[in-house]
Parts: sequence; C-alpha cells; structure tokens
Amino acid sequence: MVSGAIPTSTRLDEQSLATEMGVSRTPIREAIGKLTKEGLVEYRPYQGNFVRAFDVGQVSDLYEVRKALESLAVRLAVPRMTATDLAALGVILDDVQTALDSADMIAYAEADRRFHAAVATLSDNEMLVESLDRLGLQIQLVRTVANHDPATVARTAHQRPEILAAFATRDSDRAARLMEEHIESVRQAVARQLTQTDTTDAPDTTRAAEALTEGSGQ
Repeated sequence: MVSGAIPTSTRLDEQSLATEMGVSRTPIREAIGKLTKEGLVEYRPYQGNFVRAFDVGQVSDLYEVRKALESLAVRLAVPRMTATDLAALGVILDDVQTALDSADMIAYAEADRRFHAAVATLSDNEMLVESLDRLGLQIQLVRTVANHDPATVARTAHQRPEILAAFATRDSDRAARLMEEHIESVRQAVARQLTQTDTTDAPDTTRAAEALTEGSGQ
C-alpha cells in the first residue's frame, strides 16, 4: 500500500482481498484495522474502508511536523556520528542511487526511508524516534506521489549526498538546514501534484492484495 500500488481513495473490499489472497476475511480485517490506526486507511460511514487520501493542507501539516522533527534529529545525531555511522549512511545512499539507476521506485522509496530512519536512530532520543515512526507510514504513502515526478526524484537524489557531506564535516547547522530544504522540496512537489491531478485518475495499480500485505507488515 505505501508503495502506491493501491491508489488513494480506493475502497478496500474485505471479501475480494481475501479471495485473491486465498485466506479468510479475519486477517484482512485485522490488517485493515491496523492500517486505520496508523492513518493509512480511513473508514467512511455507510461506505466502508478506503486508502487514505491527503489534501494539500494535510500534506503541509504533515511535512511541517516532519521537517521540525528531522531537523532536531540531525542536530542531535551529528555530534554522535562515528566514522562507522557515516560509512553506513553512505552505503544506504549507494542503495538509493542503485535503485534510481534501475528505475526501481519501490526499492528507491525503501532506501530513502532507511536513510531517514538511520539518522533518527543516531539522535539517540527515544521519544523523537517514536514520533517519527508514527509519522513514517503516512509520509511513505504521501511520498509515492512525489516519486512519480522525475524532476523531484532527481533533485532529492542530489540533496542527500550534500546532507551526508555536512554530517562528515560535523556541521550541524548546515546539515539541519539541508535536511529542512530536502523535506520542503518534497512537500512542495507533493502539493503541486495534488493540485494538478485533483481531477485525474490515480496511478496504475498492481495486485491489491499484495500491496495490502506490504502495508500491514511495515
């Protein structure tokens, strides 16, 4: 689901998903319940459960919070980073580039998630990590919109190495500013695309049941 395989506003039919997956409706219902709590599925009275659709205002709110939290994570993490930590972040960015080169946007999104999660973990602030975790799946769902824009993907691909370079020089202020700019560029791209595609069809889909399973396992 967070890969964008099931478009936003799609109704999730328990029986159809259960039939496609060859399981009973119980695990499907449980997965949908979990995704609802995580903010990825919305229940509409008398209609059913739908993949959550974000409007421009909600995206701006989400990314404002993300920007503040990740900026703080950077400022806390940079003084703690060891050479080993920097090397590990570099390996993740290699994975980002490999996925981009092969046009594997699912792998690209996952590598990007790992990069931001690693920085948060290095902050060594449990409450901060938990807060970003709670936002994580919603951010991934929204980010799939930006990943449909080649210009945004190319721009953010150049931004991450700059952030890593600031980490390496222990420049917390520059690193935090670059992270904020990185997140803001994605926010603007998503808001622009939501505005432009408000009346158009959602992206092509793959197997709905497989995507639901991916979302429930994150």
